[in-house]
Amino acid sequence: MRKLDLKNYTISLPDEKGILRFTPYQFQNTLMDMLPHPRLGLNGPELLKAMEVVEEIEKAKTEVLLSEEHYQLILDTCKKFRGFTKYDAQFLKRIFNCPVVPDEDKGVDLSDNGKEKK
Repeated sequence: MRKLDLKNYTISLPDEKGILRFTPYQFQNTLMDMLPHPRLGLNGPELLKAMEVVEEIEKAKTEVLLSEEHYQLILDTCKKFRGFTKYDAQFLKRIFNCPVVPDEDKGVDLSDNGKEKK
């Protein structure tokens, strides 16, 4: 399982006069818009699979737990998508550095009684 942080963050964008303005980067919306994007040229089954992940992300609040299959779909989409800009760098870093969390269904190995390994 992967835990993806969906919270927005702030980026600086130049306005029409070239003055940098702080604006929120809509992380969750950007991700939901990218997965079924027309530029990806998805076929029917691919679109349906992408929409499963979109619906999962849409239901989440500030973070989402993703199966490895859904996380891999997001990674593959990021690798396939063309048109990212420098303002998307933090978005991509968050996705590519998404932390692994233990899967409750598989149980946790407690044989070391919580001691650190040396």
